[in-house]
Amino acid sequence: MKPRQSEAEWPDPCRRGSRGRRRLHSFGAIVRDYVRQHRPKTTRELRYFRDLRTFEEALTRAGLAQRPDEKRWSHQRRIPRAALKQATRSLHQAQLRSARSFVDLIARINAAVRSVRGIGELYVYDTALRLGAHLRLLPRQVYLHAGTRRGARALGLDHRAKSLAPTKLPAALRCLRPYEMEDVLCIYEDWLGIAKGV
Repeated sequence: MKPRQSEAEWPDPCRRGSRGRRRLHSFGAIVRDYVRQHRPKTTRELRYFRDLRTFEEALTRAGLAQRPDEKRWSHQRRIPRAALKQATRSLHQAQLRSARSFVDLIARINAAVRSVRGIGELYVYDTALRLGAHLRLLPRQVYLHAGTRRGARALGLDHRAKSLAPTKLPAALRCLRPYEMEDVLCIYEDWLGIAKGV
């Protein structure tokens, strides 16, 4: 059994507090801040799910939004426990192991849990990303949900779309992986509209 890790080691990757009072006025500054402050947290989360010993364990932990210390990831803290358990049962019946791509995986997850009250698009995306890390199926598109839609809107992009091609985002952000671009749209949503160039 792995040792428990403290909450400080598993903070919310979308937490805004570490930005402090600094204003980042360029996309390059936002990317540098993301790489320094947030990429390590996201990398640890995905590595954790990638390295779980069995698919069943990865599926259960992803479905219950369970961190290594057995607390919930912050995005799913408000979801009732009963809803998470029901969603996890549905996921175990959804033939997710045979998904061929992230697009296929997220569609299967959405179909499995869409009838569960209290489960929304952020849960679907986060679960797909975590389970995708275990299956080595990561997104090639930038997926949108409540927070990222505000970021996309600030950039003048189609915020009503389910996902965006990475090439639609400003050139300075394209050095990031699509799931990191998703993080940036959420974390820096209120700064993206004033950012300029590199």
